[in-house]
Amino acid sequence: MDSREEAERFGSWSVQRRHMRLIRSGVGSLLVPGGNRDGNGEYRSRYAVQVSGLHAIEIAGVQGAGRNLRIPVAIGRDPAASPSLLKQLEKLAVRSLYALGLSSGEVLLVSAGGDRKYAVEKITPSAWIGNSRLEMLYKRAREQEQRQAEGMGNGRSLMLGMDPEFLIVDPVNGEVVPASRFLDKEGEVGCDAVHGEGGTAYPIAELRPQPSESPRGLLIGLMRTLRMAGEMIGDRSLHWLAGGMPKSGLPLGGHLHFSGIGLTAELLRALDNYLTLPVSVLEAPGSRLRRPKYGYLGDFRRQPHGGFEYRTLPSFLVSPMLTKGIVYLAYLIAANHGELKRRPLDRDERLHRAYYAGQRDVVREYLEPLLADLQALEDYKEAEKHVQPLLRHVRRGGTWDESRDIRPLWHIPIRP
Repeated sequence: MDSREEAERFGSWSVQRRHMRLIRSGVGSLLVPGGNRDGNGEYRSRYAVQVSGLHAIEIAGVQGAGRNLRIPVAIGRDPAASPSLLKQLEKLAVRSLYALGLSSGEVLLVSAGGDRKYAVEKITPSAWIGNSRLEMLYKRAREQEQRQAEGMGNGRSLMLGMDPEFLIVDPVNGEVVPASRFLDKEGEVGCDAVHGEGGTAYPIAELRPQPSESPRGLLIGLMRTLRMAGEMIGDRSLHWLAGGMPKSGLPLGGHLHFSGIGLTAELLRALDNYLTLPVSVLEAPGSRLRRPKYGYLGDFRRQPHGGFEYRTLPSFLVSPMLTKGIVYLAYLIAANHGELKRRPLDRDERLHRAYYAGQRDVVREYLEPLLADLQALEDYKEAEKHVQPLLRHVRRGGTWDESRDIRPLWHIPIRP
């Protein structure tokens, strides 16, 4: 879908629908009248962020009673525009457009206080922008994105990585044992930070197998890190728990890493619709509590090596069958996302609501055409042995058990 078709669909939605999409996706919205303002009835700061290709191509401070004066921000000249603020504005603007099914446009963000919490005041699809300077800016951005896309076909192979998480729990009292008691921060088996008012703790264990050009190679690496974790976590009386949120307040992720392929909104939408939706019907009820802070649709993070991680999924270590199916399915979707055209999450408000509310029965109503598309892919035959058990489980119903110790399933010794 090109930018004009996206804009046409966006224009057919009511303001209330746009507002609720943003709120469900974890984005503050002032599209509907109301919101927090300072004592003078005005917002303290306002920025216009131009977005194309999941990047901010310009961030400008907005001034003037008519909100028409946009002054591009240059780091070092504007003392308020720190690199961290610009990164925050870019991430929020990209997330806002994505939630509304747009790949490019202007997002007007406003702040009502010194805590730098921004909300969306206005969205303008790029096809509606009637400013010649900005039109040229978008044109150059599209040309650059096209060159980058063409450059991805220079012989680089698609590579897949992961960093699924789990908790270490004392089965006697049910308390979480900090992973930092056994694991270092770095390495193939490490611990991840949680930042809170009391400081930073490292309660979560994380597996970081080496990326591979094949799903099989990645899964072999995962088994190696699981065995390493079994040796490093010396107290075998402790249980390992995975899933979305096996313990309240500690959401877990199953991040997938991609390189050798361009990061685009269409790739993210294919992963949302063809991977995350089927997995979501298997989640334990508590998993939905991750959303929308974590597990929101289209969540990604660029990596220094040039790839990116897809961060929407919960920790899929709950079973080898699930893990194997997800890894093979993710590879299949990434390699063939140009052929996977259905986008029910963009078009159907009932489905969008159901995903964020954890209404599995509603989500399941939309799955069969998506699963049929996957099975119709020519490459599916190579992955069928590994993906079919997962799809069978999705069709059959039922949810995973986040209270179960995952070690026996992975053949990790539980006795000295």
